[in-house]
Amino acid sequence: MVLIFINSSAQDSQNVKEISHSVYFTANTGLDDCLSSKLILQQINEASQNDQEASVVIVGNITPKGGYPPKKKARKETEEFLKERLMNPLEGFNGNIIYNPGVNEWNKEGHQNIDDMESFLQDNSEAEFWPNDGCPIEGEDLNDDVRLTMVDSQWFLEEWDKHPYINDKCEIKTREQFFIELKDELKDEQGKTIIVSIHHPVMSNTRHGFINKIAGFTEQSYQNPLRKELRDRLETLSRQFEDVIFVSGNDRNMQYIKDNNTPQIISGAMGKLQRSKPEGDKDFASKKPGFAKLNVYKDGSSVVEFYESAASGPQLLHSQYIKRERISEDEVSYHSKEDFESTYKASVYTEEEVNKSYPYKKMWGEHYRDIYGRQIEVPVLFLDTLPGNPIAINEGGGRQSRTLRLLDDNENEFSLREIRKSALRFIQANIQGHYIHDYMENTVAERIVQDFYTTAHPYAPFAVNDIMEDLDLYHANPKLYYVPKQKNIGIYNEDYGDKLYMLEEHVGDHNKEFEDFGNADGILSTSDLLLELRETKNIYVHEPTYIRARLADMLIGDWDRHQDQWRWAEFKENDSVKIYKPIPRDRDQAFSKYDGFMVRLLKFGFPEMRAFQTFESDIADVKWFNKAAYPLDKAFIRDATWPEWKEQVEFIQKNLNDEKIEAAFAALPEDTRDESIENIKKALKARRDNLEDIANRYYEFLVRYDVVTGTEEDDSFIITRKPNGVTQIKVEGGDGSEFRRSYSSSETKEIWVYGLEGEDDFKIEGKGNDLIKLKIVGGKNNDTYNFDNSRKTKTYDYKSKKNSFEKTGSKMLTDNYNINNYDPEKRNNSTNVFFPSIGFDPDAGFKMGVKNTYTTYGLARNPFTAKHSLSLNYFFATDGFSAEYTGEFAHIFPNWNLGLEAKYTSPNYTLNYFGTGNDSFYDEDQVDMDFNRVRIQQVSFTPSLIRENNRGSSFYLKGILESMEVAYNENEFVGQSFDENSELFEQQLYGGAEVYYRYFNQDNPSFPSRGMDFSLTTGYKASIDEHNNKFGYLKPSLGINYPLHSSGIATLATKVGGEMIFGDNYEFYHGATLGGNHSLRAYRNERFNGKAAFFHSTDIRVGLSKIRTNYIPLRFGLSAGYDYGRVWSEEPESDDWHNNYGGSFFINGFNALTANFGYYLGDDGNRFMFSLGFNF
Repeated sequence: MVLIFINSSAQDSQNVKEISHSVYFTANTGLDDCLSSKLILQQINEASQNDQEASVVIVGNITPKGGYPPKKKARKETEEFLKERLMNPLEGFNGNIIYNPGVNEWNKEGHQNIDDMESFLQDNSEAEFWPNDGCPIEGEDLNDDVRLTMVDSQWFLEEWDKHPYINDKCEIKTREQFFIELKDELKDEQGKTIIVSIHHPVMSNTRHGFINKIAGFTEQSYQNPLRKELRDRLETLSRQFEDVIFVSGNDRNMQYIKDNNTPQIISGAMGKLQRSKPEGDKDFASKKPGFAKLNVYKDGSSVVEFYESAASGPQLLHSQYIKRERISEDEVSYHSKEDFESTYKASVYTEEEVNKSYPYKKMWGEHYRDIYGRQIEVPVLFLDTLPGNPIAINEGGGRQSRTLRLLDDNENEFSLREIRKSALRFIQANIQGHYIHDYMENTVAERIVQDFYTTAHPYAPFAVNDIMEDLDLYHANPKLYYVPKQKNIGIYNEDYGDKLYMLEEHVGDHNKEFEDFGNADGILSTSDLLLELRETKNIYVHEPTYIRARLADMLIGDWDRHQDQWRWAEFKENDSVKIYKPIPRDRDQAFSKYDGFMVRLLKFGFPEMRAFQTFESDIADVKWFNKAAYPLDKAFIRDATWPEWKEQVEFIQKNLNDEKIEAAFAALPEDTRDESIENIKKALKARRDNLEDIANRYYEFLVRYDVVTGTEEDDSFIITRKPNGVTQIKVEGGDGSEFRRSYSSSETKEIWVYGLEGEDDFKIEGKGNDLIKLKIVGGKNNDTYNFDNSRKTKTYDYKSKKNSFEKTGSKMLTDNYNINNYDPEKRNNSTNVFFPSIGFDPDAGFKMGVKNTYTTYGLARNPFTAKHSLSLNYFFATDGFSAEYTGEFAHIFPNWNLGLEAKYTSPNYTLNYFGTGNDSFYDEDQVDMDFNRVRIQQVSFTPSLIRENNRGSSFYLKGILESMEVAYNENEFVGQSFDENSELFEQQLYGGAEVYYRYFNQDNPSFPSRGMDFSLTTGYKASIDEHNNKFGYLKPSLGINYPLHSSGIATLATKVGGEMIFGDNYEFYHGATLGGNHSLRAYRNERFNGKAAFFHSTDIRVGLSKIRTNYIPLRFGLSAGYDYGRVWSEEPESDDWHNNYGGSFFINGFNALTANFGYYLGDDGNRFMFSLGFNF
């Protein structure tokens, strides 16, 4: 037993507790120039001698700047540094020594040098280096109570295109996969204290300079967009689980922060120390050199201690008690068996939840709502009455379900899933940047999602296991029970129990010997199977069974078949060959009913909803219905052609007759067998009879595009072009495998061929005709290309590595990671989104229109392959009309997109003109708004080259071709200012070019408290007809958002901008203007027109209150604003500056959308404005 004193501010009194494990943390030993690192590490070493069980974690920057050199000759100095400053001071440490990579370890060669350094450290000490191989995450148990999850944050922040071999040895290939893996890690390790060691902190109170505080130019900046994404996602994930502690070392100080119950420890106080300031009541910050020690106790609580490393010994600066979040078993209550009969009547929803008005039902549909509110009688289950006495060991569940994992005395696992799904889980899964539970609970948004779940029949899926049995498919055996709160649920009684549940065998390796899982040799997840297929030879998916399982999905209407809905039974045929058969699971979406006109309407704007199709005799759209499973179909169905699909259709039709369908549903509880079940049975029989047509339509869609992959070994690809549109692909794998398939252009339009690892050989022979388009991606190492026929073929490979191009055609050599990396989730698809639009502007009046966007996603994306948008708008105040087309095409050159824009406006389309110069006159009491409107017809075409990145920068180079024609009207200002015969009223054609750069970074675009928006536009236009106009122009702009309070509740927003015209030959519609929502907000659009313009706008914005409404969480606020500006021209004019003042009332909904209502007063009068969001 170890006695410690717990600070009374954190704990009521002194406590005697047993320490489970002690962990020391420090970082930045490679940045230390004054040998303080040796002293700190020596003191850690000495302190550990008194610990029962300990570890030390160096959280990054263990090497000097430049990292571990790539060349062996240059490594001697760095290796001596590591021995002297790092390894020798820790020699004899009483426990585990663990190194975590930081910034310095990722030099030019990055992960390759990390791998070499890892070998050096482990060869010369007892230390571990995690994560290894330059991968992003690795978790290890320090003991039964403490889990250490190591994260390489620099991996996430690196520009992957600069590391051609990044992720070579990693299972995780994308940033999104990293978040999925981390979430699984946190979920699987619940019940332990989880220490997430990550170099860059998720929260920090380190003081930064002005530019670093608002701009975030580099990935090391705290406000960098990519780093902010990492912080937001990690904090959101941690709040979904309990007892997660972040420990970091990037900041060169010591801190303790607790925000929303998530503790953050920073211990990097070495080298040139950084100032920090505690913000919360219990926060801590110190600039003194030292280290942190975290004592984790047996009861799950912890104490973190911060020590200054003084010459006389470590001095305690601060200690903080961290309470265990999960309750203990002593704090929960539960029922006994005597409280219940053998059966119990219960419903999924309350009567109040299902009682909807007639208009609501018409809008959102009837669904199966009445069944959710119906009381049904089911058996009562106490877990200790089951064989093996299963107990709850962990929480599980996915995007919607709430599940307990059970373990019995025989080490078999079961899942206890609540029939009622969680709306909050679904919302959280779709809003990944911030935690929503505290804001969305008990709101209309939650209730709408909860009601939407009634589209799925709550009990019909219990008939599916009998259907799967008839179809000879592996399956679990779900049973419906009422499960009271009880002893075997343990600490989970707080959130589980006293509801309807489904109990079934967990589909996992613990239960591999279950007969209904095939008595397999093992059970794998889909991600593990995909990795096996890529890295291991002689691994095969049993295609006939998988096709039958997929046809069963279509048969029962289960569209939600993403990769986590599958497990795979492994069968070893001999010492080298493994066959995998599918085990489908989670049939929640079978037999769904999506009625109500809102669902149909939302499908126009949200393509993801097009998978939602009511269970009927047919599937209206097989493409969208199968969207979730489509990537798996491409990965696992390699050889099968239509005859194999048809064979499985016939198997299903033969083995699932009407009697078996009736028998399957007869097993449901009597209370559930109503008219809805009769309708389902009728539709199921009809769909079974129609299955061949459904399967054929999906097969035709599936083979329209295909993917062929090699292995990690040296492979030979022989592609033969044959007559009649036939293309044969033969792959002789370096592992001894062989793949051969012929494709017809009447079925298949495009094939992607991935070489993956190894030195691969690609050959194309034969002439053929009506050729299929080929995209060949060589992958890593030196590949050889020899194409006798390169028509309709494009090759992609790395620019920075050696390849042999003997004969080839079109190719793109680029180090773009997303192009060269094989991602099973990547698929060739397209979406079409249609949205109506409505808007208001005091000058243009009400605007109504539509916008249609068609986007394609092929192999080369940035971030799409092509996007086409068409907008049509009508302006009621002027009867004007506009049509705009915007197109963008990815990688016209590597990382450069081609943009195309075209615009047409009717002759009634307007802009404003009040005269030229700073003193132009306008009196709204003397003239109406039409007087200063100018009717102008515009036609333009602008091609461009576009380059953007995910770090806030965008750039384009644009060519310009435009036609401008002003209409003459003697009753308007323009007609009285210019002669009727002026060239102004003639059609004028212009040509020109424009260059644009923008850096945009805001912490929250809907209500920014920190950020920068800088843009610079310069260009030149000249007449290309008989007119003689020519001029250049420059438009700079800078907007800054700066917090006046650390919470972000009060913000200073300011923007300066202007325009300069170079040359005297230009028309007023090309002049530099001020006025409107984006400059002088009290003045009409284009109120002032000159040769140069300048403005400065400033707001002080204060969020007055944040409240939880019955609908969504809202923040109300006020802003006070002031603008000033002027124009310069050749006209005689004063030096007056025009100004206005005013303010706005804004409503921010859930940090996602802001409605801003403003009112501003100036010399011309006052003006109301409305905008979605803030204009700066």
